[in-house]
Amino acid sequence: MPRHSDQRALVTGGTSGIGEAIVTRLAQEGARVVFTGRDETRGAAVAQSTGAQFVTADARDGGAVTASVTEAVARLGGLEIVVLNAGVLCEATLSETTDEQWDTVMSTNLVAPFRYAREVLPALRETRGSLVLVASDAGVWGETPIGAYSVSKRAVIMLTRMLAVEAGPSGVRVNAVCPGDTEPGMVTTVGGRDTLPDTSEWTRPPLGTLVHARDVAAAVSFLASDEARTITGADLLIDGGMRAALRANTVDAERAR
Repeated sequence: MPRHSDQRALVTGGTSGIGEAIVTRLAQEGARVVFTGRDETRGAAVAQSTGAQFVTADARDGGAVTASVTEAVARLGGLEIVVLNAGVLCEATLSETTDEQWDTVMSTNLVAPFRYAREVLPALRETRGSLVLVASDAGVWGETPIGAYSVSKRAVIMLTRMLAVEAGPSGVRVNAVCPGDTEPGMVTTVGGRDTLPDTSEWTRPPLGTLVHARDVAAAVSFLASDEARTITGADLLIDGGMRAALRANTVDAERAR
């Protein structure tokens, strides 16, 4: 029997990259999936390829957050799995980050998952379900060139822990995944990256290969499953060992010489 046979799942930010991979994985493993995003064209394409259902929603819009959760519960009849993945990135140091960029990053990466968590918890409490938030390795070990993003993702990790403690007595598990540099990369509307990046020159971690969106989706699937029934409040690094040591990023280059 598939891991998530006939379970009901909501995935935010599911139209590309890690989100699309999560939608694909959960659908392949038997879940009935509703996913959100802002781009209707990409949403329709993912829906066609996966069999999941698309709901248009901007994670920064509180009304859209509430409406999309209500729609997902209505379509599916409840929720066992929720994955909060919607996010944006700003390629700028903190001193170079504008007020507008800061507000966009924080409202998308932190306020939106808080609102979504608040909205989905009643449904998850009914099923003793699982909530997974997508944070980042940049929230574990800050990255100066993407300062606001790092701050927002560090806050997501603490949000995960607080939700785990609060929701645990209801049987709801809450965990985070922290992807490292992940192919195919991330497009953001905040500025600095409006097309997929060239990953060929990205520094390799000790394992020698970059993380792929499929790897993150596999971790999410595990954390959302009964196999992880005693895991909650955890933040799982998926980075090929990049954060294991101070200069872990030099290991692969030294091996090549």
